[in-house]
Amino acid sequence: MSTERDARPFIVVTAILDATARAAAISMSHGDAMERALAASAGLPIAGLEIVELPVTPQAFGALRAHAGLGDGAVAVYDVFPLSAALDAPVRTVAGQFLAAEVLWKLEEIGLLSGVPLNLKLAVPRGWERDPKSIHEKLIGAGALELGADAIETFRAIKTSWDAAAAQAA
Repeated sequence: MSTERDARPFIVVTAILDATARAAAISMSHGDAMERALAASAGLPIAGLEIVELPVTPQAFGALRAHAGLGDGAVAVYDVFPLSAALDAPVRTVAGQFLAAEVLWKLEEIGLLSGVPLNLKLAVPRGWERDPKSIHEKLIGAGALELGADAIETFRAIKTSWDAAAAQAA
């Protein structure tokens, strides 16, 4: 029996979304993001691809939308990140949410969210503490970002294609 670890990156599409947006609008927006991610990763060796949501209050999303220069119709802001293929689904979910939350925490820290307080609820696995430092330590311990050189190069190619598609759409 082989215990060889999958060296390919697992790609998560993070979706910071307005928690009060209509389901139909979110579904359409998610569909567009997944289509873009599939195109960006086409032909590249990945272990999987999924979307991970981080709902935020309408006030926080409005501040993010204003900062990003998005129109009023935007219901989510997306990005892509690589994770270790060895993670199970619950840890992968919280890892994706944590990566998205880090963006928000940084924007809040430098005052770009118009002073709107963040109240983020990450879907931590049972037994995990909810404070960011503890979550970070658990993710590091789980090897969430342990990627080899080939996985990093694969992600760079995906991210380049993802960003180019976003720039073209703008």
